[in-house]
Amino acid sequence: MVFCIVGLVIFGILGIFSAKYRRYFRESLHCMRRQLMLKACDTQFDQEMKSKISAKISKKSPSLARFIFRRFVLLSWILLIIMLVSVASLAYGFYNFVAYGNCNGPDSNDFCIYNALLGSVEDKTAAIKPLGPDGNPTIGSSDAPVKIVEVGCFSCPFTKKAETFRKQILDKYGSNVSFTFRIMPLPYHNFSSETAEAAYCALDQNRYWEYHDKLFEYQGNMSIQKLHDIAAELGMDTTKFDSCFDSNKYAEKVKKDYDAGVAAGIFATPTYFVNDRTFVGLKAFSDFENVVASEMEASCHV
Repeated sequence: MVFCIVGLVIFGILGIFSAKYRRYFRESLHCMRRQLMLKACDTQFDQEMKSKISAKISKKSPSLARFIFRRFVLLSWILLIIMLVSVASLAYGFYNFVAYGNCNGPDSNDFCIYNALLGSVEDKTAAIKPLGPDGNPTIGSSDAPVKIVEVGCFSCPFTKKAETFRKQILDKYGSNVSFTFRIMPLPYHNFSSETAEAAYCALDQNRYWEYHDKLFEYQGNMSIQKLHDIAAELGMDTTKFDSCFDSNKYAEKVKKDYDAGVAAGIFATPTYFVNDRTFVGLKAFSDFENVVASEMEASCHV
C-alpha cells in the first residue's frame, strides 16, 4: 500500500505530461482503494513497480538494483515520509506567506519562493492604498502629528503578537501619536468575523478597547460562548451585548471592513499606515520607533 500512495502522487504529476504514466496512476488509485476497503491489491502493483525500477537501474548499477529490490518496502516508506514532510512544509510556508508576507515566519527576511512566484512583498506593499481612521476606534487626538492606522484581524496570531507595539508607542509618545485599529477579518481564521462583530457590540457600550484586548488574550481559546463570557467578565450589560451579537447587528459592517481591506490591496495582517506610509508586519518595536521619530521630525519642519 505504501508505494500505492507514493505512486498516486508521482504518476499523477507525470500523467499530466505523458499518457504512459496515466495507467500507473489508475493502478495506484485502484490499489489504494482496495487497501482502504481492507482488501488485497489484486493488481500486484507494488511488485510490478519493484521489478520495473530494479530492472531499469540494473542496466547502470546491478549492485544498486539489488539493494533497491531487497529494500523496496523500506525505501517506499522513506519516500512517503519525505513527501509528507515536504507537503507539510509547503503548507506551513504558504500559510506564513498569506498571513505575514514571508513563508519563513514572522521574524524572517530570508528568501521566500512564493515571493518569486507571486511577486515581491515590496511590490505588493507599494501597491496598497492607504486607509485612514474613517470613524474607527481611535486612541489619541485627531490633531496628533503622527497618525497610526493598524489593519488587523482578532484571530490572526501575528496581529496578536504586534499588540505590544501599540502599548509601547502610546506610552512613549503620548499625545504626539494617535492610534486607530481597523478590522479586516481574514476568512481562513476561525471566529474572525464573529470576534469583529462582538468588538463592535462592545463599542456600543464604550468598552471597545478593553474587549479588544481580551479578544487577543483569549485568542487561542476562542468560542462563541467565550465572546459572551468576555462581556460578563468586563462587567458589561450582558443583555444588551447578547441582543446585539445574537442579532448579527454588525455582520454587514464587518463584511464592508473586509471588502475595504481587499479593495485597498491589503494582503496580510497586521498592515500599518503611519501618516500614509505603508508597512506590512513591522517586526520589532525599533521599527516603529524609527518610523514615528522620522514622521515627528518631518512634522516639525512643515
